[in-house]
Amino acid sequence: MMSSEVFNEVAFFNHLGGDRDLGAEILEVYLIDAPDRLSSLSKAVENNEQNLVIKYSHALKGISATIRAEKIARISEIIELAARQGDFEKVRDCFPDIVNELEKTLKLLKEYLSVHKN
Repeated sequence: MMSSEVFNEVAFFNHLGGDRDLGAEILEVYLIDAPDRLSSLSKAVENNEQNLVIKYSHALKGISATIRAEKIARISEIIELAARQGDFEKVRDCFPDIVNELEKTLKLLKEYLSVHKN
């Protein structure tokens, strides 16, 4: 089992009562949903749309926290709070971090599912 800020497998499955099948389903949904949310967030950042940056960073934070992708959840929260304060310089400074972190997380989850899928 892996336990890291990228994907805390132990905490994730403990939260699900050890249900591996449910966990795999949730991770598969994340693999589709997270890139879509990041794309929406990217457009909102590009267009300086404060309310949409707040909305999409909050959504990405939530789904990432659900699977215990703690680093993405933390960066998303930083972006959300900066957007709430109207600090788009900080939003733009943090955006590459979330892109890089999501890339790492998606790669790790794909590898994890290829090994652990029934």
